[in-house]
Amino acid sequence: MESRVQHTAEHAFIGALQKLLDRTMQVRKVEHSKDGNTAFIVIPQLDIDTVVKAEKMVNSLISEGRAVKTKSFPSLEDAKKEIPGLRANEARISGEVRVVEIENHDVAACAMEHAGNLSECGFFLVTRLSKKGNEYEVDFVVGQQAKEIAVAISAKLLKVCEELGANLNTVENTAKKVKSDGQNNLKKLKALSKEKLAGILPQTRGQLTVFKGSFSNLADEQLMEFAGEKITSAKTVVVLSNAGPDSAYLTFARSNDLDLDCNKIFREVAGPDGRGGGKPHFVTGIIDKDKAAAIIDKIADTVLSHG
Repeated sequence: MESRVQHTAEHAFIGALQKLLDRTMQVRKVEHSKDGNTAFIVIPQLDIDTVVKAEKMVNSLISEGRAVKTKSFPSLEDAKKEIPGLRANEARISGEVRVVEIENHDVAACAMEHAGNLSECGFFLVTRLSKKGNEYEVDFVVGQQAKEIAVAISAKLLKVCEELGANLNTVENTAKKVKSDGQNNLKKLKALSKEKLAGILPQTRGQLTVFKGSFSNLADEQLMEFAGEKITSAKTVVVLSNAGPDSAYLTFARSNDLDLDCNKIFREVAGPDGRGGGKPHFVTGIIDKDKAAAIIDKIADTVLSHG
């Protein structure tokens, strides 16, 4: 797809956003490639519903075949005198200015080449909306590429419907329910995990305290949270595992007043049955689930021998 057509579609899209939001849009830059295009828009808030409305407006204008005209001015100041509402990235403009107008829709200063009519764009499709810092990135495609991607997106949506047991009319609400159920189940799992971990009876040797345990099907992040809380106490070590379907998650941590290298001990004990690491005082990793209990016991014994 020619960049002039892609760029013309971008002008139509930004013009549509301006009409919908009733404000002048600031486009920092636009990137074009064979795989797609990205407009970087500086704006505090931009939601999907607004983007979709703008997308529909652009395709309506394409169907109408709105004319695209260009006019040159000696300077940006001269252009603004004739066109008060001119959209322009002033930081990137100097000298003679070319103004591109989509009939009764958008007027912008731009040095790029453009199509003579919006109908040349064929079809306009937004494929991604994301926010980074103070700007939004909007990915879009045009023409035949847009049609092909629209078909691919439709196919994926139909497969999602099949997986969720929904249809096109109910898939959004079904997805929201699945998300809500997942969040509620995670809260319950975290609560259960916290209760299980609270039941660990510590081992002591001298002033050294070791909390150890081998579990299954708990929330991994609760192991880290438990360890983080316990090692705030002096001369404390925590070594835990949590077995899942294929492997076990390990957390091994110690208080800052102990001269133990958790990384070194973990590597020596787990050997080829473990991978991971971290800082000398806090290690996380993955270990063989069938050997998890033995690895945890050996790490605890090694730590206690230093006591």
